Amino acid sequence: MSSTLRRALERRSLRDLALPLLVMIFAACSGGPPGTSAGDSCGPGLALCGQVCINVQSDDDHCGGCGNVCGPSSECVGGVCVSQCPGGAIECGGECVSPGSDHDHCGECGNNCGAQVCAGGVCQASCPAGTVQCGQECPDVSADPLHCGSCDRRCGMGEACVNGHCECSDPFASCGGECVSLDADHNNCGACDHRCDNNRELCVAAACVCRAGLSPCGDRCVDLANDPNHCGECGFECGEGVCGDGACLPSCEGYPDQCGQSCTNTDVDPLHCGECGERCDADERCIDGKCRN
Repeated sequence: MSSTLRRALERRSLRDLALPLLVMIFAACSGGPPGTSAGDSCGPGLALCGQVCINVQSDDDHCGGCGNVCGPSSECVGGVCVSQCPGGAIECGGECVSPGSDHDHCGECGNNCGAQVCAGGVCQASCPAGTVQCGQECPDVSADPLHCGSCDRRCGMGEACVNGHCECSDPFASCGGECVSLDADHNNCGACDHRCDNNRELCVAAACVCRAGLSPCGDRCVDLANDPNHCGECGFECGEGVCGDGACLPSCEGYPDQCGQSCTNTDVDPLHCGECGERCDADERCIDGKCRN
């Protein structure tokens, strides 16, 4: 045994050195090998809905919580159902309309103006001053989200028409010419271009947080159970040894798999799913060696 590994082992308490044996005894009683999942905790940003961990920050059927379904013209953004219609537009019959100017939905869904035009949400004989005639619609092109600046120039989801220009509206922000949610966007988390680690972190409430089972060590999320550079605690290195269940060991004997200096189980390890180095996305779990939502 090398002096480096010997020192690492000596630094461990008797409890830590006995941990792998305890795990093996527990596994024998429960029918599972060491390295298997210890529970059903899904981690930050996720919720266990039935038997599946769901990203409630973005799932339209479980938005913000299990069973909270967004409507057909809305999308789950940051755990909140947000209309796919631009600001100032409403949904009528499955499409986005501007109630201030829409001939068939003037002021409200289903209010048809017949031979008249719609202006300011009211059926009128002709377009009043300050509006532009677009067929039988009379929008204020400085503010109408479906006639922004000119007839039929539509703003997109997350935008509103401001002084004739489509601009991002709350809760969205403009990043690289796109409207994104800084609360939940993986590539713009809390600020434009602030990227979370795709395999280790989720963007929750504008912050990159470690997925379930990982812990922050400096600026990186690690698995303290089998990371040879952070074995059991941040910065604890195993030298030439291996790390299993948070303890430095001379070998991975008794564990299903070994990936480098990590003793693991590729059936459940999201950073070694199915095979060493095969990583699941941060909102996925490793089940029977396959990454699944």
